[in-house]
Amino acid sequence: MKPIAGQKLLIVIILVTFFQVLSSAVTQALRPIYFVEVGANTVQLGIIMAVPSIVTLLTRVPASTLVNRLGRWNMMFISILTTFVTTGLFAFVNNPVYFYPLTGIAALAWAIFSPVTVEYVSSQSSRASRGTTMGFYFTSIAAALFVGPLLASVLTLILDLRQLFLFSSVFPIISLTIITIIRKISDTPNNSEDSKEKLSGSIVRILKNRIFLGTCVARVGFSFSMGVFTTIYAVYAGETLAFTASAISLLFTFRGISNMMVRMPAGRLSDRIGRRKPFIIAYLIVMASFVFFAYLKDYLFIIPVMVLFGLGWGIRIAPSMALVSESVNDEDRPLSLSLFMTMFDLGSTIGSLFAGFAGALLSHQLMLLACTPIMGVTLTIFILLSKEPLI
Repeated sequence: MKPIAGQKLLIVIILVTFFQVLSSAVTQALRPIYFVEVGANTVQLGIIMAVPSIVTLLTRVPASTLVNRLGRWNMMFISILTTFVTTGLFAFVNNPVYFYPLTGIAALAWAIFSPVTVEYVSSQSSRASRGTTMGFYFTSIAAALFVGPLLASVLTLILDLRQLFLFSSVFPIISLTIITIIRKISDTPNNSEDSKEKLSGSIVRILKNRIFLGTCVARVGFSFSMGVFTTIYAVYAGETLAFTASAISLLFTFRGISNMMVRMPAGRLSDRIGRRKPFIIAYLIVMASFVFFAYLKDYLFIIPVMVLFGLGWGIRIAPSMALVSESVNDEDRPLSLSLFMTMFDLGSTIGSLFAGFAGALLSHQLMLLACTPIMGVTLTIFILLSKEPLI
């Protein structure tokens, strides 16, 4: 058998990524509600929601180094198997204390999986087409973020949240099946040079890069807002706005579909006009969305805001990944991408903890409003650190 060609392998990785993300996307929007149902209070909810970001923040770069020893396919297999086990176990928790280790282990699986796949996708593209390739890859993630809430919206009409977790554990099995089949039909050795991600480079050299630093700061601001939103909005929509679990999942479906549809065009656009302009537009859109979320209470009005939110989220991702890839040399690229992804973990951790501990003092609306100026400050820092003209 001949080894699988690079472009075909790229398709395989994108497909596996879709199912890996789908396994968590089905329950992601409703997890805060489930945690509260099981008995978590406001502070516990904030900590539980922060645990995944803390774990990936601490382990993403070290986990990436293991690829040099175990090989890309072995690492993906371990990650997917871990996702399958933890997703199923969520359904059997009766004490919120057990959510701490479960969410942490699930996050570790993603910390292992994501750097491997992102670096491979980046290495399969040229500078001229990197935005398009990245957009293609991240569209598969966005597709999962669309399909997941849509499935949850339908399934919660007939299943409770525990049963929903059991259902979502099916998707890692599909990924494991794909990985197993590919391993059998390809004669590429598991630990060959082609199957490894080499995490080399200089942290000092990377941190001296102004564009990299500015993009990281902006990413922290965005992920802070995402941490706040993910922690409180489903609970706010259920308790204050009286939306059902099915209706809340459907809202996230609208966010997912716009997110999915815009990622590829945004990547292509950034290949033509540069990475910074789409990035800035995306942040302005998300900042406006949080203001709307804080004040709107009518379901029909919130739907277009969710669509707007998804557009901003989707426009941002491919240009930012391509910008980081291009702002450093080839030797530093794998490490810089891992470091850049940890910035999301850092911001999300702070946002989730803020939402949990500030919940006793601030209303949900005030916490949502706080996201806009914080994103504005970090976006300004990005603009000031940009070396090239933005217009």
